[in-house]
Amino acid sequence: MICSSLNEAKTKRNGPKHIYAVGVPCKYVVATPKKFWSKFMDNVAAADRNYFEVIEEDEPCHLYVDIDVDLTKYPSIDVNSVVQLVRRYIDPVLRDRFTIEQTIIAESNSEKKGSVHMIYHLKDHIWLNNANVGAFMRGIMEKQVRQNEADYATWLLFVDMCVYSRNRLFRMLGCTKPNDPRVKIIPGVPLSYQSWSNCKIQPLHTGDLEKIETTEPDGSAAAYKGRTRSMHGNNPGYLNALKSYVSENISSIRGMSYSPEYKSWLFNLNDRYCVFRGGTHGKNTIYMLVDLDSITYTKRCWSMKYDCCKGSRTNAFNISDQSVVDSINAYRKKIFSIRKS
Repeated sequence: MICSSLNEAKTKRNGPKHIYAVGVPCKYVVATPKKFWSKFMDNVAAADRNYFEVIEEDEPCHLYVDIDVDLTKYPSIDVNSVVQLVRRYIDPVLRDRFTIEQTIIAESNSEKKGSVHMIYHLKDHIWLNNANVGAFMRGIMEKQVRQNEADYATWLLFVDMCVYSRNRLFRMLGCTKPNDPRVKIIPGVPLSYQSWSNCKIQPLHTGDLEKIETTEPDGSAAAYKGRTRSMHGNNPGYLNALKSYVSENISSIRGMSYSPEYKSWLFNLNDRYCVFRGGTHGKNTIYMLVDLDSITYTKRCWSMKYDCCKGSRTNAFNISDQSVVDSINAYRKKIFSIRKS
């Protein structure tokens, strides 16, 4: 069954089936794992397998970690050393309470980028949902990693803490991203139905597994983080100045989120006027991306209704407030000095 929206897919699903996102812009496929494998994976070229698992917000899931290293910016960073750093913090905590049956290490590395996905299978246990996985990871980061300034800086730079969100799309084994030849693989393990299904974050049947719940670092109940928070788990000193600059000079802010992979802030704006269309949309569809490396921003539009809006962006604008620029540079200098030490 192919649906145009996630809500439609959830509504029309009957029986034990998963939801998969296919292509860009994506459609949602409702199918059993075996049916999806036979139609979309088996004997399909890797370049055409642009598929993602939908990690549904209310369903049990395995603990997983997403590590991304931009090797053009950080050529001296060994991706495997980041993996080992993360495991030094996670594995002992898990072993205090559970038996780790398997830790799957899947990668899609290239000369320009290091990308590793880690998936933990625990004996007789699984996490209640992705919110609880996120709370566990935030607890590890804030209660343990933060005690070591150098490790904390590494974690903030290369561990993607944004992936623990509602209905997250997560690239599956054997799949690629559009216009990106990197294939997600397990080195030394051939792609098969068994290896592919074993890497899914949400198994189809979890009724006999005990569900794990945890709390946020501050002791509150596990929760998906709102768009208006730094979903990176990090609240840098420049953020208040940057938000004030956006609010005072561009538009009031509806929400924001941080991308560790691209080192950028996304601000959804209370703005309906679209420069690409030359007119006003019926909803607030305008957003801006702030690139921390160049300290510039571009405006973009979420609308998929008009071809002129799809994928369009303005030229990069410099942030004109020198105090904001100085605060961002000071933060970056501090992080880099920690890394070198």
